[in-house]
Amino acid sequence: MTTPPPIRLILVEDQPKIMQQQRRLLEAYDELELVGAARDGAGALALINKEAPDVVLLDLGLPDMDGVDVIRQLRKQGNKVEILIYTIFDEEERVLEAVRAGASGYLLKGTPADRMVEAIREVHGGGSVIQPRLARRLLRHFQAQDQEGAPSLTPRETEILGLIARGLS
Repeated sequence: MTTPPPIRLILVEDQPKIMQQQRRLLEAYDELELVGAARDGAGALALINKEAPDVVLLDLGLPDMDGVDVIRQLRKQGNKVEILIYTIFDEEERVLEAVRAGASGYLLKGTPADRMVEAIREVHGGGSVIQPRLARRLLRHFQAQDQEGAPSLTPRETEILGLIARGLS
């Protein structure tokens, strides 16, 4: 049985101490290959286009452009890389904006390393990672759209979002 190739990962973080800590934590996992790191949005875009990673761990608060703008630029270029927001911001609206722009999920800074790796694996496999509180907000958002006659979720999608909102994976 052959082991799958490592997940190619790029870190985007403007704080040197946090970047160093993330690197140290993630480099301990053989299933990940850290192919680069950037400290601003322009550097991130260039590095992502050069290295073609599987997953980007992206901070929202960057010095030259917002992380959401990085996501929008990547999607505008047609880049389908999986993006996992990693931020101190627990502001639902900013995270929703990132998800709308094309992020595959988000984690709060301070998440334990094993949970980070699990989240990276999840988005790499085509899943998404959303904190339960945000899932509740999304559920309310879609329910409100349904009442206004806008496109709604399927019954299965509603069921899954409800399970996520209760904290289940």
